[in-house]
Amino acid sequence: MDYTPERYWDEEWELIARLNNEQAFSRYIKALHQAWRVFWRGETPSGVRAAVHASWARSRSNGIDPDHFQYRFCEEERLQTILAHNAPLIAIARGVMRNLLAYNPNGHINLTDASGITLYFCGQDLTPVGSMLSEDVSGTNCTGRCLSENRLVYLLNGENYKRALRQRDKHCAAAPVRDENGVTIGVLTLTANSGNFHYHTLGTVQAAAEAISQQLMLRQLLEEQQSVLESINEGVIVLGQRGNIRQLNSYARQVLGISPRADNQDIDNVLQPEACSLKTLNACKDRSITFCPDGGSRITCLISVVCTPDGGKVISLRENRRIRDITHKVIGSSASYHFDMILGQSAAMQAVRNRARTASRSDSTVLLGGESGTGKELFAQSIHNSSARRNGPFLAVNCGAIPRDLVQSELFGYEDGAFTGSRRGGAAGKFELADGGTLFLDEIGDMPLDAQASLLRVLQENEVTRIGGNRPLKVNVRIIAASHRDLEKEVAGGAFRRDLWFRLNVIDLQIPPLRQRKEDISELADGFCEQICRTLGREKARFTAAALRRLEAYGWPGNVRELENIVERTLNLTDSRVIDEQDLPDVLQTAGAARGHAISGSHSLQESERNLIILCLTEKAGNLRQVALALNLSRGALYNKLKRYGIDADDYRRGKAAR
Repeated sequence: MDYTPERYWDEEWELIARLNNEQAFSRYIKALHQAWRVFWRGETPSGVRAAVHASWARSRSNGIDPDHFQYRFCEEERLQTILAHNAPLIAIARGVMRNLLAYNPNGHINLTDASGITLYFCGQDLTPVGSMLSEDVSGTNCTGRCLSENRLVYLLNGENYKRALRQRDKHCAAAPVRDENGVTIGVLTLTANSGNFHYHTLGTVQAAAEAISQQLMLRQLLEEQQSVLESINEGVIVLGQRGNIRQLNSYARQVLGISPRADNQDIDNVLQPEACSLKTLNACKDRSITFCPDGGSRITCLISVVCTPDGGKVISLRENRRIRDITHKVIGSSASYHFDMILGQSAAMQAVRNRARTASRSDSTVLLGGESGTGKELFAQSIHNSSARRNGPFLAVNCGAIPRDLVQSELFGYEDGAFTGSRRGGAAGKFELADGGTLFLDEIGDMPLDAQASLLRVLQENEVTRIGGNRPLKVNVRIIAASHRDLEKEVAGGAFRRDLWFRLNVIDLQIPPLRQRKEDISELADGFCEQICRTLGREKARFTAAALRRLEAYGWPGNVRELENIVERTLNLTDSRVIDEQDLPDVLQTAGAARGHAISGSHSLQESERNLIILCLTEKAGNLRQVALALNLSRGALYNKLKRYGIDADDYRRGKAAR
């Protein structure tokens, strides 16, 4: 007869269903004894299940001696490796096996790996750990048969291959334990007295094996979840319905300083959030909250909250300082200039460079003075890069370019809902973003008086309070300020606070105008020429001696910035590799002598600036956008100068160049 696996399965259940019938069971046991004698004579028995007969045949072909019963064990070193590998399986199965044993008090339960090596046992008639129960080692037995057929099986005592096992009044049921892919990783075997072995025993063993499989998969899922939580580059906290900490990753522990004993404790008691409760906080995204864990130092984080269906919460958080570091890398808020990049070997420039290098050794406030275009920001960046803060952020703020009503929010930040149109969740100010580094306040003389008062407090207390907030934040920022105005005169006129001027003017550095160091013009022009030619993708050009004399004769009210502008304009308007004086822009051709006279004669700096604006207006036909670009001014600054000098741009649009 051709015995298929389906036929085996039918026989399994047909026979077990008759076991409660004592007469039927007795007849089958007697038939088994007869079947064994027939099998041992080499004939095909008729009184035994086909699956059992097939197992007997495999055992005989493997040379198993049915009359010799003694456990064989794997090597100790291999056993220890196997036990370590199967530690999760053993840990989970242990509890399930003990519960199963409660319903079979005189029974025995053992767990093997996928090769039939015993991993764990409990109950009577013990199977030693390390014993090998595979069919090719121990002959037909319940565990070996389960491994061979890879399904739920049972074996009556008379169906065992070993004589010693056939003589016992015990029956067995075994079920495979599988992983999430359905691969058998072990076998759970229950041995029970014949009186306790019945139809439902198979279902009990099957359920126990599946429970182990499910718990293994759940454990693996939790381990994968934990691995995901640990791989996320932000803190994650999982809360229960009552706000207790159920789970958190190492990033959250590290940032917030949470100890392992905080598990399952109230989140508010552990983190002590300011001005809110995490237990009652609704779903939100990127909200700034300050914590004082264990009453220690204050830590400000950006958090997002997701509510789970079971009433709990998942909180993700990122430390503000780390966010700022990432922001600095993305937006490039760093200083690129060093002292050796600032051109000029005149005595005036060497003196101010040396003083600036000395200033970089401390954290004292520096006040840079000098006309527009002298290179004050280059000095600010160089001071930062030569200081101990070189690895921190460098932020530059043009105080004159920020609208008056936004100065304080830009510098000090604001809380959520501080004013109409404010960003949801609030925003950090420049002081917070520059924490640990340097903040360069350019054109500080244009800062409104009310913002000056707030700035003074920050410099005195080293802490900043956001608009709409009520708790100060400690900041560690070095201030470098700059202004083209004479701040001492501004103080005398009431436009600048005297106390703030004293606070800023710790180290005073005056950057000389270009007209006072004309010996540097040749080096500067050559440096700009090389840099701009590289940008334009053309061969380097050079200035003739006559062209350099023309440049040196000019008054340069726009200083180094104006010189760079004229060099770039010249290179864009000529393809020659040799630039002579006739190649220079008209502004130098028509006004060079007049401007030189204005600077060297009795005319004031204001007159020179006025003349330069008029010449640019004439050249650009009154186009204020082009004039502002040529002079490197903002539109607002240009309007202010036009008003100050009484210049009407319409006159130049109509060609009435007023003189």
